[in-house]
Amino acid sequence: MNKAALNVLRRIGPDTNVDNQREQMLKREVEETQVKKRDQSTDDESNSTFEAIPDELLTESEKRHSNYRRQQAQGGRFPPAAERLPIMTKEQREAHNKNRPKWQQTEFEGPIEKLIEKYKDLEEVKRHLTLGQAMKYEFTADGSVLDQKGNVIFDGEKLVKPS
Repeated sequence: MNKAALNVLRRIGPDTNVDNQREQMLKREVEETQVKKRDQSTDDESNSTFEAIPDELLTESEKRHSNYRRQQAQGGRFPPAAERLPIMTKEQREAHNKNRPKWQQTEFEGPIEKLIEKYKDLEEVKRHLTLGQAMKYEFTADGSVLDQKGNVIFDGEKLVKPS
């Protein structure tokens, strides 16, 4: 900093807020390191000397053994899946699946004009549209079909040729 800025800062005096924030940050860091040390000491006590050896120094059978022991330890922390998951009877499963939406696979059958000629009913045409086609066309309440630009494709009775 230049001398003028330093002189102004000296005249203003120390900023107590910054000092307080620094002290709080230091306290938090000290507490975190103490907690980490406590956790490490409890981990060291619970781990056997075998688990304290780095993986690079272990043989393949020792690695398999340590993985097995870790899996056993993890298994004890969670209840068995049979206790965690709900068991549904056949009737409950049918009632549950009844309320779920049915997924209907669609495939491209042709342009919308051909679908309208083939199925005649607009509800049936909507069921046979692919996702891309459904996004391109708008079905109005009066039974007409509009494209993205607002041009009428079907007026409710017959196909309209683009002019």
